[in-house]
Amino acid sequence: MSTMTTASSSSRTLWSRAWALSPALALGTAVMLLGALLSAAGLFLDSRQVLGEPLWLKPLKFYVSLALYNATVLYFLGFLHERQRFVRIVGNILSVCGALEMVAITLQAARGVRSHFNIATPFDAFVFSSMGIVISVLWGTMMVLAFVLLRTKLQDRPLASALRVGLVVGVLGAGLGYFMTSPRAEQIASMKVGKPVESGAHTFGGKDGGPGLPLVGWSTTVGDMRPAHFLGLHGMQVLPVLAVLLARRRALSESRRLAVVRAAGVAYLGLTVVLALQALRGLPLLQWDATGVASLAVVALASLATFGASLTRKLVLGAQPT
Repeated sequence: MSTMTTASSSSRTLWSRAWALSPALALGTAVMLLGALLSAAGLFLDSRQVLGEPLWLKPLKFYVSLALYNATVLYFLGFLHERQRFVRIVGNILSVCGALEMVAITLQAARGVRSHFNIATPFDAFVFSSMGIVISVLWGTMMVLAFVLLRTKLQDRPLASALRVGLVVGVLGAGLGYFMTSPRAEQIASMKVGKPVESGAHTFGGKDGGPGLPLVGWSTTVGDMRPAHFLGLHGMQVLPVLAVLLARRRALSESRRLAVVRAAGVAYLGLTVVLALQALRGLPLLQWDATGVASLAVVALASLATFGASLTRKLVLGAQPT
């Protein structure tokens, strides 16, 4: 009973803090969690499919992803104590953008059609183009937030580094979506004869809807931008969580934790870029050629070099006379 009371109290405290920071973003997070539950129910209640996968799987993934995104941004905004007006504006914009995106995705799922790349009818084209505008606003707001956070002084240096690199990688991950929206050659040909159906795709070197990995659906036969897009976006969660976990290791000095976080940030950013290039070259996630392997090796070496340089710089500074 005591455990349940403590958990309930902690939940109320988190909600109060989130609401104090940005009511719009706090409410948006709650809405995304509710949407995830309803989409999960849709998986069992609606047997329809789109491109070989359950109709409500895509809304479920987007609701969960946006709930994590909103919660992460709320955490970031908590470090901007002296910029309350800026925090409210950013929270309002991101919450509205997320809500509009999910209205479009849910609406198209209910109609039994694709939300992304679908221009088969004037209405579908309007929905898709509207989503593009919304995401562009969200992306621009993310870049402004990243710029402000980069200029903000934070006490915990490893966490500060993780937050900043994570947000920069998140901006990159979001930007990779624009590669997917570019129309392919055959789609341009269809547009010229007045029979457009799709504009853009997740995949490169083949059509969407082929063999893919379980649950996520990432192509196993051609290039797919979704792995890089996914990895980049969630750098906002992965890197700060790493910094928090390292902080619990009291045997590690701050300089060593900072070196690990910086090395991890370089590795994460590098891997995101390599996966994006892999997709653009038309190669699936599970097929690596010599160029791909060499790129991974470069990323690994850059990460190790960053770790070594960070520690060496600390030793040099520590050895200087005061």
